[in-house]
Amino acid sequence: MLVTTRYGAMAGLFLSTYDVLMYSHATGLGNMLRRYAYHTVPLALTGATFAAVANGVQHLRKRDDPLNYFIGGVACGPILAYYFGSYYALFVGGLCLGIAGAIKKDAVDNEFDLLPQVKLTAPVDGWRRDYTLVQDPRDILIHTCGKENEK
Repeated sequence: MLVTTRYGAMAGLFLSTYDVLMYSHATGLGNMLRRYAYHTVPLALTGATFAAVANGVQHLRKRDDPLNYFIGGVACGPILAYYFGSYYALFVGGLCLGIAGAIKKDAVDNEFDLLPQVKLTAPVDGWRRDYTLVQDPRDILIHTCGKENEK
């Protein structure tokens, strides 16, 4: 539940930042916080609602299948209707989120990646995992000890 809420909150923060900087040009802390809350809260609630309803339906039905995710997506329709200010979003948004949830569940069950990882970038990001300022001298000693033992 926290994962989907976090994804919704991150999307809301990104959208809020874009809105404040590029669209609404809100001035003052109160107006900026209002714009951030306007986008972030409904999107975070959408993620929490999806997870809570999908897990609740799974416990009720005693099955783990795409229908649970579809129902969880449809349950997010009222939040989207409030967010967009349109009753059409109640049906269309809920239906789209339900279909997206069912497709995602089917992809997870069949071990299929909807957004596969690109293999070309793997050697480029090695610096992200290296937090050292200088090379560890023990690495050199290990390699030299290993070479002497090989001879």
